[in-house]
Amino acid sequence: MPGALSWLRVVDCSEGLAGAYATGILADHGADVIRVEAPGGDRYRELFAVPYASLHRGTRSVELDLQTDSGREDLLRLLGSADVFVHSWAPGVPESFGLGYEAVHAAVPHLVYAAITAFGQTGKHHDVAAYDSIVHALVGTMGEQDGHRDGPIYEAQNFASQGAGYLADIAILAALYRRHIDGAGRYIDTSLCDGALAYLMMTWGQVDGDEVTPLSKRGFNRLIVRTFRCQDGEYLGVHTGAVGAWGRAMKAFGLDGRVGIDPNGRDMGIPLTDDEQKIMSTEIFDILASKPRDEWARILREADVCAVEHLRPGEAFDAEQVRYNGTVTTVDDPVLGEVEQVGVMIGLDRTPGEVRGPAPLPGAHTAEVLGEAAALAARSGGPVDASASLLDGVKILDVGAYYAGPWSSRVLADLGADVIKLETVHGDSLRGLRQVYRACQAGKRVISADLKDPDLAPLRRALVEWADVVQHNMRPGAAERLGVGVEQVRAIKPDAVYQHGPGWGAGGPDRLRQSFAPLLSGYAGMTFEVAGQFNDPLPPIGNEDPGAGLLGAIGILMALLHRQRTGEGQLVETPQVSAALGHMLHIARRTADREVLGANRLDPLQLGVSPTDRLYETSDGWVVVAANTDNELSALSAATGVEILDDERFGTIAARANNDYELGDLLGTVIHGWTTAEALDRLGSAGVPAAEPAPYNNRVFLTDPDNLASRRAAATAHSDGTVREIGILFRVSETTFPPHRIAAELGEHTEQIMTWAGYTPEQIAAAEARGSVRSLHRDDTASPA
Repeated sequence: MPGALSWLRVVDCSEGLAGAYATGILADHGADVIRVEAPGGDRYRELFAVPYASLHRGTRSVELDLQTDSGREDLLRLLGSADVFVHSWAPGVPESFGLGYEAVHAAVPHLVYAAITAFGQTGKHHDVAAYDSIVHALVGTMGEQDGHRDGPIYEAQNFASQGAGYLADIAILAALYRRHIDGAGRYIDTSLCDGALAYLMMTWGQVDGDEVTPLSKRGFNRLIVRTFRCQDGEYLGVHTGAVGAWGRAMKAFGLDGRVGIDPNGRDMGIPLTDDEQKIMSTEIFDILASKPRDEWARILREADVCAVEHLRPGEAFDAEQVRYNGTVTTVDDPVLGEVEQVGVMIGLDRTPGEVRGPAPLPGAHTAEVLGEAAALAARSGGPVDASASLLDGVKILDVGAYYAGPWSSRVLADLGADVIKLETVHGDSLRGLRQVYRACQAGKRVISADLKDPDLAPLRRALVEWADVVQHNMRPGAAERLGVGVEQVRAIKPDAVYQHGPGWGAGGPDRLRQSFAPLLSGYAGMTFEVAGQFNDPLPPIGNEDPGAGLLGAIGILMALLHRQRTGEGQLVETPQVSAALGHMLHIARRTADREVLGANRLDPLQLGVSPTDRLYETSDGWVVVAANTDNELSALSAATGVEILDDERFGTIAARANNDYELGDLLGTVIHGWTTAEALDRLGSAGVPAAEPAPYNNRVFLTDPDNLASRRAAATAHSDGTVREIGILFRVSETTFPPHRIAAELGEHTEQIMTWAGYTPEQIAAAEARGSVRSLHRDDTASPA
């Protein structure tokens, strides 16, 4: 069948990675994506040759000179026949071309117009270069990423660009959903800053200035989230966040008589004693080093404890489960040759996506596309209801737990969806990590109930009948035991969208394995990427939990758009392992010799990926430099006196890679003689993108007046104190965003929802008395999540 977006035409004028992450997913699901490149091709094609092969596959390429009147006229004709326009121009540039939103919207009122920049259209950083390294430095990622030396640590994972692309897709698809109702196009503004925050918000937050975070608590609670070096020199990640997993792991390690274990299995969040901390900081490593990795993986798997192998980049391509999921594809790329890449990450049962060919060469479809545009009539827009949210009227029943699944519905709640989270009477285990729980549950109503109670069958039916979307991330079979499996839901609501985010997949040999972030990042190879060449693996900041949540939201929206057009619901599957592999879209493996391309670019000292995109130490601190174009390299030479382009050792990308240490030493010697302030002044005056890496930036960011005004940061009065957390990550015209609501307390809306479902006060009280539901009463003394 054609893809879910086979009716969609997208014009993409973006350069770099962020826009390509957005339109690449749309192309995999059937959209006709037309990439507009300058004569000779996108200036980043050589620099990003490997990720471009993945992100631009299945698209068409048109060369237009937008510096000329004829080129801009051709682009406007293309836009007249398109549904979506994406660009990555810096603020002010589209207006200088006559292609700002107001001008384009007047000419093409039905068009959804998406701008992706470094930090958005306004604010103190709005004019910085949209490079991941610059954005990560300013946001604070380099002060947070684990390293093998004291920070700052260069962030090798481009999750700012990837997050921006995912957010752009969510906003684009939501705007198309609203356009189906009112016929109007809208303006979308998101950025690499927002993309970074989409991942950082998992742990960012504070209450009355409290700086204690889940990361700083590692090793002090009954929770193992660690990588261990085993007897054979291989690495294993262990996570005990599942109910009862701490106790099962302690027994497997022979520590059950020496370490406390909660009889109800809810250990996460319980502090360790001093003696237990010593065991967890010393003996546990010796225990894991006593056996080979695969033996420990077997022992822990049999004990139902999450234990996942760390693999090198590309190794997961051979895994039986990954092949079963269809997450690896082979393309004959015109630049790289025949390669294996990460394939379609979102499964749709009625409109499956597919890779429809390799990335095109520059201008390969110019005549074809311009000829089509001349024959296609432009459409008109409709009246806009700016008082409505984009997803006003969309109802979601979230039966998931932990982070990855619930984060999907949280981001949709930010866009106006009405979300009911259903959790057990004991509460989601993630409530033990307050900030993490709040990040993925904001904006929802909460009901606490045990659906296994037969007297609650009417409640379950009422919730399913109410919902447009039912979603969860439980292991296969668990939803069926609660009566909310896909076929059970379809029997009640045939047109429901059903989104399942399992760890490993709904089928296949590993379908019942436990899955937690960041362990699957290790499986995909990302822990080696962020650690630097030759180093032990390290956990990435941009892990698969936020990635899976964002992909889940994209899949839900594609399915809702399909239902708008056809009346059909469908099953959406977004395995967490697919999201982890999606973070490896920057690599490929040649089929001829199995060489992995694009991996292991970060140097052993975790300073950078090239001598012109890396951290340099100054006389009093650090500065990150990102000079990638010829103009930027010339500016770097002018600022430092180090010749680059006219020196045969450094004049090309390949030459700089072969002589990276030599060029790095030359530049480093000059920059180390400057203070950080001098470096920023000299580099900035010459036109070199550069920034001073911020330290851990949680408090500064969340209290910044600009961020509060843009709603990127939210401050809410609460009985705990003032709760500060990340808010909305995109701006959209002609729409209303709902007010920010922090995560509800356990059982906060149980009575309200059960009353709506037809239960009397007496029935609710009886259900609570037998332990089948939990309500929040005024005299409840439990600490809110």
